Parts: sequence; C-alpha cells; structure tokens
Amino acid sequence: MFAEGEILLNHIALTFMVGANLHKPAYDIDWRINQGWDNTPRDIPEEWMLGEYNSKYKLKKLIATRLGLRYYLFGNDSTPIHNIFAGASINANLGQADFTEVSVGYVFLLTEK
Repeated sequence: MFAEGEILLNHIALTFMVGANLHKPAYDIDWRINQGWDNTPRDIPEEWMLGEYNSKYKLKKLIATRLGLRYYLFGNDSTPIHNIFAGASINANLGQADFTEVSVGYVFLLTEK
C-alpha cells in the first residue's frame, strides 16, 4: 500500500512515495546488525541482545519512503502520447536510506488533451 506523486518540470520530474510494508522479513536481521551496537558494554554478557524490537523498530519496518529524480526524453509541456524516461531514487525506511534504485521506463498517455 502506497501513495505516489510526481512534480513535472518539463523534462525533469521529482518523484516521491510513502507507503506501508506489509511483508519485510529480512528487516529483522538488518535491525539487529545495524542498531544493536549503540550501548554495548566492553565485556558482552551472554544474555546481551543486540537491537531490541521496540516501537522505533516497528515504525521503521512499517513505513517505506522513496525520493527520486527522472529525466523525460520529450518535454511534458507538450503532453506527448509516448515518452521515455530514466531515473534514480533513494528508497528508505522512515527516512533512513535503505538502497538506491535506477530505472528506465516508457509512458503511454491514454487520452489526448
């Protein structure tokens, strides 16, 4: 589930997305590895648990965001029926970068203005 928007500036577009992750099993391991070392004592006791699953973990696992930039081959001011774009975006979990994405796409306009 997500909502996505795009601000068109002729050949350039800014894209943004916010949504909810319904299933992300690998994030549990990522959280333990990356968040568990904040307050670790010098001598680690056996019962020490890295990266507790608290409310911050639950929010970051649930909320997904994306921010990107696209370049359209034909300007959007003239409303072309066919257009090709190349773009790059950063995908994040509640604002913390997760991975980058490079995309190439084709747009077909169903109705003419």
